[in-house]
Amino acid sequence: MKIKFITSILTLCMVALFLCGAGSAEKITLEDVQISTIGQKTDMPIILDSAVTGVSGYKFTTSLSPDGIARISSVSMPEWASIKVVEGTPGETILVSAVDLNMKVEAGATSVPVCTFTLEGLSEGSTTLSLEISEITDDNGNPIPVEITNATISVGGLDNSIVPVQTPPPESTTPVTTPVPTPVPTQPKVTEQPKNNDIAVIVTPTPVPTVVADFSAQLKEGSAPMTVFFTDNSSGYPSKFLWNFGDGSSDNTSPLQNPQHIYRIPGVYTVTLNASNSAYSNITTKSDFITVKPMALPTRGAKNNVTIFSVPEGAEVYLNNAYQGVTPVLLTNLTTRDYQLRLHKEGYYDVVSPVTVLDNVLPTFISGFEMMPHLAEIGKLSADPPKTGAAYIVSYPELVDVIVDNTTVGKTDIMIMNLGVGTHNLTLKKEGYEPWNDTIEVKNGLAVIQTYHFEEPYFPLNRTVEYVQYP
Repeated sequence: MKIKFITSILTLCMVALFLCGAGSAEKITLEDVQISTIGQKTDMPIILDSAVTGVSGYKFTTSLSPDGIARISSVSMPEWASIKVVEGTPGETILVSAVDLNMKVEAGATSVPVCTFTLEGLSEGSTTLSLEISEITDDNGNPIPVEITNATISVGGLDNSIVPVQTPPPESTTPVTTPVPTPVPTQPKVTEQPKNNDIAVIVTPTPVPTVVADFSAQLKEGSAPMTVFFTDNSSGYPSKFLWNFGDGSSDNTSPLQNPQHIYRIPGVYTVTLNASNSAYSNITTKSDFITVKPMALPTRGAKNNVTIFSVPEGAEVYLNNAYQGVTPVLLTNLTTRDYQLRLHKEGYYDVVSPVTVLDNVLPTFISGFEMMPHLAEIGKLSADPPKTGAAYIVSYPELVDVIVDNTTVGKTDIMIMNLGVGTHNLTLKKEGYEPWNDTIEVKNGLAVIQTYHFEEPYFPLNRTVEYVQYP
């Protein structure tokens, strides 16, 4: 239920981000180009006006319509591109892509160079250059909306190579022989011959490398709770990662390249890494990679046994942050000392309470009772903190069965923690004695101590009630 709720919140956040960013797309404005003569070449830089969240890579194709007017004779790639790919021979259509592996285009960058086209005129006329972007993503792997303004490429100009004939003024009466104009030799138009490196695109295509996922761990064996630092050792320059730590916890996965994870429950766990770049992905699984052992509790001094209950059952039990199992659980050989008890169950508030174990004084049984639902984890956005108290049930003689709200919680003397505020039914039972039915009035933040004295074969109605600060 918690996972569904978190997924719903993430979905709402993504929708909100999309709506907020819908009207603020980045732009690529292609400037019009004039090529004066056939065969002339000129450079045309392609610029992204801004990169609010950085740029991790792009892929687009070019087109010129109508064709035959001009062509892209070469492409120069930007300095920031670690992987540069240009596919196709000089012409109207070329595939261009780049990947920024070193995070050189940071968030907030402006006037980001995409590439530079070298345009060559083929025949007089006009043609439209356009880009079709198939992929452009930011540093987080999210697509970047881009507005593109196409450019007009014009080829052609005036030829002023002929000198006009000069005619003498008509006023002159002297016969004048009109000289035959000597034509100025016209310089032949030289079409620039393509150099060897113009036959193919200047940039040598670099194929995207194949990804092979691999990883290591700083620590692979220890006692719970155990923090493990993982290191990505993948080849092929992956830019996206998905880890699965194998313990089924609420933070069981991570998209970080080098994450850390806390293993709280003893066991042997399999770890999986999925690594990918713009073209390839690979999954590596290492079975039985992490071994988590129970933490050993002290064994000095006198020993006591404690049974931990909870309602509902199935709560994780931690004593001094050492995992002990799920309720109901029996803890044995506890040293006389102070402990911190914590009960954890998905969808409920944690029970955290100090426990003092005194040799032959404190009860043999301790019950963490009636865990309060965490409303925020079951579909509500806010919840009032739970109001709870505790009860100490003492009897003479001891080892009397204690039943609260039809649930057996142990034997006297017993400390019952985290009871909901209000009235609870209490029943005391011991073989050879009549059952004693009573109530417990639980007050917020207080512990009620109820002491019962009885004699065979009946319980005399003799009890004391006292409230103290709790815990």
